[in-house]
Amino acid sequence: MTRLELNNNFIHGPLPAEIENLSYLQVLILYVNWITGSIPPEIGNLLHLRELSLDGNALGGPIPVTLGNLTNLQGLYLTHNQLSGPIPRELGNLVNVGRLLLYDNQLNGPIPAELGNMIGLWILALQNNQLSGSIPPTLGQLTNLCDLDLS
Repeated sequence: MTRLELNNNFIHGPLPAEIENLSYLQVLILYVNWITGSIPPEIGNLLHLRELSLDGNALGGPIPVTLGNLTNLQGLYLTHNQLSGPIPRELGNLVNVGRLLLYDNQLNGPIPAELGNMIGLWILALQNNQLSGSIPPTLGQLTNLCDLDLS
């Protein structure tokens, strides 16, 4: 299986750690369900993953630093959840990501300077969080960036 798409299916409960057993998964789309709990760090073991969409759920807790292992990822969508804590600096490892959407959560702390390493980034949407501090100058390295929303 390379694609698992179960959006708008009224899925309830936590995402199991056993998701890592789908080792050749390339696309995981579970948006607009009622998935609760935290994002299992084991998702970071899905090294073939190109798209991860968990937006529109009831996920809480921090974004796992292990998502920084997903170097083939092209799109990361975690919007409209209840994620909290800082944005992991390890996300800066995701140089192939074109769309990083983390808006409408409860993320806090500074924007990591390491996001400036995401040279493929053309959309960065962090609005409607509780971020603080200044905008890192390293974001100026994102020459492909077309859409930046930090409101």
